[in-house]
Amino acid sequence: MRLKGWFSLGAVISIMASSAGFAQTRTFRSPAAFEGVVQDTDVAGKPAYAFEAFDGNSLVNLALGTSLETVRTNEVLALEFACDSSSVQLVAFDKAAASNLVVIATSSKISVVQQQGLDTALFPSRERFAAELEVVASGNASNGIAGGFIDVAGRVFLSPTNGCPRALRVDTDRRDDRICGDATTVQDPDNTGVLRAYAGRGHFHGAIYVIGSGTTNTVLVPEGALSIDRQLSP
Repeated sequence: MRLKGWFSLGAVISIMASSAGFAQTRTFRSPAAFEGVVQDTDVAGKPAYAFEAFDGNSLVNLALGTSLETVRTNEVLALEFACDSSSVQLVAFDKAAASNLVVIATSSKISVVQQQGLDTALFPSRERFAAELEVVASGNASNGIAGGFIDVAGRVFLSPTNGCPRALRVDTDRRDDRICGDATTVQDPDNTGVLRAYAGRGHFHGAIYVIGSGTTNTVLVPEGALSIDRQLSP
């Protein structure tokens, strides 16, 4: 009986998403951090692990063809969500121009589970998602990204009036985040000391083919932390 209830609920969510037919998107500042594992050798020339810390700024720099140490103020890592829950993209976003500069990774598959808030609302108020993202080649032959994949799981708040992701001042879902492995908070470096708005949380893993100083290396991502914060663009 419980299983039949789950199937019925899934059918309702699918109908709601497809009937909305939104072409709209919402883009959110998304600070991220992960420890990359790279192939190295020891003093005897034998295979050895090497670890290197990456953050959202690292991915933005590579996607824009600059070194990992480049300091940026306007270009930040962001997630772009389709309001009909059909796709998600990881992008380098220009805050000054209010537009995407480069697509870093785009979803090839995405699945969602939603939760209704008020029975009288037109749309659910929460959504958990899991997506497979293909990393797009970007940058240049000296500094860049040659490809890879990232699997992202997380959650976002939704507007009950239009179904689009939105950011809220009060984050009420942290207990569920701990259950789902999204408990790690990533500090937004350009929002320090400001009352923060949260659209959600997430985590990810995969592999990214990183070009540095003209050499391509496979960077394994065992686990990354992602914070989905304030809205940057409709």
